[in-house]
Order: sequence, then structure tokens, then C-alpha cells
Amino acid sequence: MVCIAAFILLAVCVLAVPVIRLFNKPVADSIWKMFKKSIYCFTHRVTFRKCDSTFKSDIKNSILRRVVIKHPDWVKPLSILIEVLSVLIIVVTVWSLLVAFKAAVSLTAYGTCDPVTPEACAVGDAEACYTGEAKQFDNPVDWTINWFAEIGEAFVAIPPKFTHWEAKDYLPENVSYYNEFDNNKPTALDIFDPGCKWCRESFKAQSTAGFFDQNNVALLPYSIQQNGEYQFKNSDLVVRYLEAVKLIPLDNAQRPPEWQIVERLFTTNSPRQIVWQEDFNNYYSDGEAREILNDWLKDFGYSAADVKKITSLVDSPEIRATIDKNREIVENQIKIVKIPTMIYDGVRHEGLFKQ
Repeated sequence: MVCIAAFILLAVCVLAVPVIRLFNKPVADSIWKMFKKSIYCFTHRVTFRKCDSTFKSDIKNSILRRVVIKHPDWVKPLSILIEVLSVLIIVVTVWSLLVAFKAAVSLTAYGTCDPVTPEACAVGDAEACYTGEAKQFDNPVDWTINWFAEIGEAFVAIPPKFTHWEAKDYLPENVSYYNEFDNNKPTALDIFDPGCKWCRESFKAQSTAGFFDQNNVALLPYSIQQNGEYQFKNSDLVVRYLEAVKLIPLDNAQRPPEWQIVERLFTTNSPRQIVWQEDFNNYYSDGEAREILNDWLKDFGYSAADVKKITSLVDSPEIRATIDKNREIVENQIKIVKIPTMIYDGVRHEGLFKQ
């Protein structure tokens, strides 16, 4: 263990040898000489061969020789301490390499080194809302098993990033397009959470870039759940309204009412002079949110009778069944980790829309 630990420490020291050589050539040469000896011993130890050099003794003697004269009784406990510290150095090094490896795999698969708490990752794409949730464990064994299982999940998530995706394969049953369907345009699928700010920014970027005019853009609303709760207040309610209005078409509408709800939610301001989405996320109770959405429906051209039908549908098993089917598509077929997710041009695009 001492040989391996010494190799690790000397490998770090060797990085500074060129600088040390400028000020003290003998010290630099000594470090390099010890490092070469540690390589020999290390390669033997890791291949379960006996290290026939005196490297281990040299390391211990260099540390203990100053103690043996003045405090000979300290030699044995210090020798044990050196062995213990060597084990700790090896454990910390191995764990650090595993953490770095997991972060690299997660970065490749998800665009962040930590899909559960992406804000804790200094690198990667933070321009998205993540669907991962922190898990609680009663013992370290379960935590360790899950930790390594997450590496496997990340590996599994890498190949789909490079496969061909067709939006038509993942359209919901009651599909809704931003504009009237045009056979001459390609089909694209927008998956977003009404409460996610990056979905709002993505929608605005798509609109500015003319994405909605260049494609038949289908809508698949999805509310992120974490630990049994919705990540954004009123998000599920808005999703239910988006599905309910599909069942009560609006005659002579320039745009489907579900898309009108999305457009107003993402691009216009409330009386508080902030974007409606933020008000829904931070201020409105369920009842207040329903009242506002009902007012919007009237603005779009629905009659009072139609609004009443829609409000009854919002809480119906029919709408809940539709949402469950959509969740099946999102979670088990597309297997998204980031919101928004868009499928177009044969690619699954995750995070903020970028032209």
C-alpha cells in the first residue's frame, strides 16, 4: 500500500518538477529518481507481483529516520500510521477517479455531470429543466448500489443521442399543431413543461427563428414530477387545460386554443407586469389559476357553456388517462432527462432551442 500511495503522491509532485528544477535542481532530480522507482514498484503491485526493490523501505526510512534517534518508541505506531494513511490515499484516489469517470459519462449522456442537481455541475448545459430526482436510502449499501447503477443508466442513455429520431413516431393520440398541417413541411415535436422557464425561452427562440412556420410543430405538454410532487406550481393544471381544450375545438380560430394558452403564458405579462408563467409558478392558488385560464378561454372565443364543459373535463378521468399516455411516451419511449426536448431533422434536441 505504501508503494501505491507513494506513486500517487509522487505522480502529483512530478508535475511540478520543471518549476522546482529552476530553483533547486538536486531536489527535482531526487523527486524524479524516486518517481521512477515508484513506477517499478507500482506496476508490480497492481499486477499482484512481488516488488523486489527496497522502495517501500526507502520511503519509510526517509520518514522515520528523524524520529528513531530521539523517540525510538514512536517508530512502530508511526509505521502503522504510514500504512493507514497509505490506504486512505489509495481509497480517496480511486474514489476521485470513479467520480470523475461518472461525471464524464453523465456529461456525455445528459449534458451535465449531475442530472439530479445540475446547478452543482460547473460544466455542461444548464439551459434546461431536469427530470431527475434525488433518492433517499436507509443504508450505505443501497446508496452504493444506486450510485453505480446511475453510471449504467448514463451509458444506456448515450446511444440514443446518436440514433435517428422521427417526430411522427412519438406523436400523442390527440395531436395538435401550431399551424394548420402542411404535407410539404416536416413534422417536429415539442415536449415542454408549462412551468419551466427554459421551455418559455425555447418557445420564444423558436418563434423568432421561424421554426413554427418551417415545420408542422406538434405539442406534447408534460409536467415534471420529483419525489411525488410537481416541480412547478400549477404546471399539472395547465397541462390538463391544454388537453381539455383539444376536445372542444374552437371554430374559426387562427390557432388552436391550446397553443394560444401556451403563447399567452410564455410571451405576455400579467397585471403584475411579469410574464404570466412566473405568476402561475409563484403566486396563484389552484382556484385563482383556474379563474384566469377560464377568462383566457373566453378571450379566445369560447362561450360560457363551452368553458363550463372544459372545466368539467379538466378534472375528468378521460383527461387524466390522456396525460398518463403522454407520460408513457415521454418517460418510457423517448426517455427524456431534460425539458424542453424537441424532435426534428431526425435528431432529439434537448434543452434550449438554438438555431
